[in-house]
Amino acid sequence: MTSYKVNSYLSLLGKTPEYENLFSLAHQLVEDQLIFLKLIPSHLAQHCNLGRISDGKLTILAENGAIAAKLKQISPSLLLKFQELGWEVTAIQILVQAHYFAKNTKPLTDKGYPQQKIKLSQTGKDCLSQFAATLPDSELKNTIHSFLKKHQNG
Repeated sequence: MTSYKVNSYLSLLGKTPEYENLFSLAHQLVEDQLIFLKLIPSHLAQHCNLGRISDGKLTILAENGAIAAKLKQISPSLLLKFQELGWEVTAIQILVQAHYFAKNTKPLTDKGYPQQKIKLSQTGKDCLSQFAATLPDSELKNTIHSFLKKHQNG
């Protein structure tokens, strides 16, 4: 399925009453992340993400302790910048959110460890099959059937 078709599907899904609020929150988070990335130094931007704002506390997720320490050093100026933009932020919390698996999978394969193929369980296959049965004829339904055929033996 091409990204255009996926985007069209998500756009339509986002207009349904059940998902409208969720998609609205997701779009707001993306916009906030873009603003956040413009406010922090570029050498830190690729190593952290904006978390949620709850009760005036903004959470920033850092890739490692060194990035967290740098963010902590600049957090007073960041707080002022957020407040100037009208964000209702009174405190900044910085958490280390290491992406250990994603970052260390490739080096393990380079060291001779075999890369394990992730297998879809029979329960997963059954659930996907049941879900596809409820869908009208569409690209999504065809893609699920194709995926299930591909993972039939295993």
